[in-house]
Amino acid sequence: MNTSHLSIVQKLGLLLAVNTVIAVAMIALVFSVGTGISRYRDSQQQIEALARVVGENSRASLAFGDAEGARATLDGLRVRADITFARLLDAQGVTFAQADFQAVQKGRGLLSEAAIEAFLPVNLTVSQIIQDNGRPIGRIELDVELSHLWADLIEQMGVMALIAVALSSLCMYFALRLRRIITDPILGLTRVAYQVSREQDYSLRAVKAGNDEIAELVDHFNHMLAEIQSRDEALSQEREALVQISSEMKRTMEAAESANRVKSEFLSTVSHELRTPLTAIGGSLGLLTGGVFGEMPAQASQMLQIANKNCQRLSYLINDLLDMEKLVAGKLDFDMQPQELMALVRQALIDNETYAGQFQVSYEVSQAADNAWVLVDAQRFQQVMANLLSNAAKFSPAGSKVRIAVWQSQRGVVVEVRDQGSGISPDFHDRIFQRFSQGDASDTRQKGGTGLGLAITRELVERMGGHIGFESMPGRGTCFYFELPLWTEATSRPVPIEPPPSETQLPGVLVVVQDAVMAPLISRTLNLAGYGADIAESGAKALELATHKEYVAVTMELTLPDMDGLRLVERLRADSSRRCLPVVMMAATAKEAQPDMEWLTKPIDLSKLLASIERLTAVANTAQTRVLHVEDDLEMHQLVRALAGESFDFELATTLREARARVALDRFDVVILDLTLPDESGWDLLPYIRARQPDARVVVLSNSELSPEQVQQVDMVLRKSEVLPRQLMSAITARERAAPRENAAA
Repeated sequence: MNTSHLSIVQKLGLLLAVNTVIAVAMIALVFSVGTGISRYRDSQQQIEALARVVGENSRASLAFGDAEGARATLDGLRVRADITFARLLDAQGVTFAQADFQAVQKGRGLLSEAAIEAFLPVNLTVSQIIQDNGRPIGRIELDVELSHLWADLIEQMGVMALIAVALSSLCMYFALRLRRIITDPILGLTRVAYQVSREQDYSLRAVKAGNDEIAELVDHFNHMLAEIQSRDEALSQEREALVQISSEMKRTMEAAESANRVKSEFLSTVSHELRTPLTAIGGSLGLLTGGVFGEMPAQASQMLQIANKNCQRLSYLINDLLDMEKLVAGKLDFDMQPQELMALVRQALIDNETYAGQFQVSYEVSQAADNAWVLVDAQRFQQVMANLLSNAAKFSPAGSKVRIAVWQSQRGVVVEVRDQGSGISPDFHDRIFQRFSQGDASDTRQKGGTGLGLAITRELVERMGGHIGFESMPGRGTCFYFELPLWTEATSRPVPIEPPPSETQLPGVLVVVQDAVMAPLISRTLNLAGYGADIAESGAKALELATHKEYVAVTMELTLPDMDGLRLVERLRADSSRRCLPVVMMAATAKEAQPDMEWLTKPIDLSKLLASIERLTAVANTAQTRVLHVEDDLEMHQLVRALAGESFDFELATTLREARARVALDRFDVVILDLTLPDESGWDLLPYIRARQPDARVVVLSNSELSPEQVQQVDMVLRKSEVLPRQLMSAITARERAAPRENAAA
């Protein structure tokens, strides 16, 4: 029977009815079987007792042979409806007397004998021995019919069945009554739960009936719905708040993206529209102040110096802005290498000595930590030192010294830069490393600066794994210090400081000067201009150096400790390979310029010295090198031509289309490529150049940032804002182009 479609009430009523029927049936069966067995045994015992009584009554009849008396005794059993036959036997087993009651008993049963005989025993025979003084004299036998016994028992079972049916009906009635008491509240609770689930309406409530356990369940269910409703309302409010916050965040993100776009456009403007023309202005001023176009009147020269100085300050500001932006964006690359610290510090002092001289301040190493190695980016370290040293010189009184101390601490190595200035106001201590922060931010401040130097310095130091701080007291100077971790593997794998790859190929200038102060200044000036410089204190030392290395020019004093300067020139030019060696002679009085030789009077103006070397080396490189300059800025092109001199054959292409046409039709030794053209990228031209003119050198002259992979695709990279005449000439006049890169044409 499939009951899955029945309701709980129907299942409960059916279960109760079946259980009741089974229970009543089992009870009736046990009762009937027990009653039948008991009555069977009682009947057997009664008949046996009756047989003994009849036997005793018939003993005399047997003893005296009175058959009629015995028959009369047996006939007295007729009163028993269940006895059907009685027989008295003598000692030999011969029937002495008998009585048959079958005709009298027939038809007395309630059920047919055939039905009873099919399942139950209907006759019981009892035999009893008759004795006289212990001697058997006969035997009596009685047959008993049991039909009436079983009929009574079956009638009782029928009554039991009727009782079971009545009880089952009563159970069904009570089950129906339970529906209103138990199942209806449960079904109502179920309907409310289903409606809440379907409609998501937590304001619905189940109806409570009574105060029993089901009513308690309804109370808990309604309480749960109330909690859910409360939380749902809170969630709805939170959802609305989140939607509002999301909208505000979206607007904020859009505003931030817009600000980033504006910032990117501003930086692009600063990089291209401002720094590019500023480079042209600075280069032009440098050429004028260097005397490339002849001597300028004293007043005009002074104005040019002022203009050049302010142009440099503006260039520093732009570079600081761009560096700060790269640091904040995490786009500033660091080439971390093990370096010997004191070598870096001494190089920084040499690099910044000229700047300190402007303020009549000198640098002094008061404490050194030799053999201390650190893992840093050498270029970024020099930038840190330049910021600290320039600040110390700028804020120190004339004639004072800036002391540099390097010492090992428990955690690393510390570099200190201590000045003798007026100190930093305590009110400014908390803001000193913030961007655009200056101790004197007024329009009338005496010291220049962008307010970015220390912020950049802190970022650089922290990116290299260190930290920076300062100590200052008003009127007693300031000490800036930074600490870097020691490189512990330096003793097993020392890595020497190597110059940048471009410096190993720089043209060399032999400096023959015995003045220990002037020699490093000349050397540093030449280095900044893109030359390598070797210093000789005497003529003999100069001749020794010249035999081992080729130089593009020589600058010397007329008076040397071991020989005359002119004699040294003769001996140098005696070698056929140096017959036309350019010479810049420094003397107390100047003489008329000669071929491959110019004279400068002491004290030496370093800018004029550099201009003389540029002119002489330009004349020496007379071979006409064809140069294609891909540049959309005409002023920048004119500056590049002026920096390179008149010895080169320049062609200008302002678009990629024009550049492709010139590369296809003409032959060029060098292609100077600007990467940021209007709506175009110079990189698109590179595969075309490699395919059409594989021997041409490709020099990138741009302010764009290049990845290491991009640097590998070209022969040289120069920045517009930092290009020097000698670097440009070296890039153009290099005799051999670097081997083609694997992915140059990619």
